[in-house]
Amino acid sequence: MYFKALPKIAYPWQDKKGTFRAVQTPDIFRRVQLDKFFKNRQILVEFWVPDGDQPEHVAYNYYGSMQYHWLVLLANNIVDTKREWPLSHRDLVSYVDDKYGAGNATSTHHYVDSVKTELIVDWDAGKLAGGSIKEVTNFDYENDINDKKKQITLLDKKYLKDIVTQYKKLVR
Repeated sequence: MYFKALPKIAYPWQDKKGTFRAVQTPDIFRRVQLDKFFKNRQILVEFWVPDGDQPEHVAYNYYGSMQYHWLVLLANNIVDTKREWPLSHRDLVSYVDDKYGAGNATSTHHYVDSVKTELIVDWDAGKLAGGSIKEVTNFDYENDINDKKKQITLLDKKYLKDIVTQYKKLVR
């Protein structure tokens, strides 16, 4: 649906004989702004991405069709699903092993204040033993980042037809 609505452009392509030909392809560099929909918080709904679900799954579960996966991404300003979409638990474990080295998932990433956990503090043996600061492991740190990615917003499905119509008009 997303690419079908894009206008076609002539893209130069060289065949095996060295002859250049113009191939008709969707203009993937065309961008549109749908601010009217995504700036109005009243027509957005909060959605928690289940473990392992991809944008296509979310679109199917919420809108009833996988073809609206682009709307899931657009509503959350996601361009690179490899880096911006939440990882499954299995992929997160692999990611932590790759990033920090195998066996380092439980190593200390940083320390935080026990009450204000968003406040990063320096290590202090006395405060750690007294419980006023606590350790955050590499896995816990990456898991918190991944959990924040799981909380997304979707355009209320009753506006689906309106946004698709507007998208088609704007992209032309």
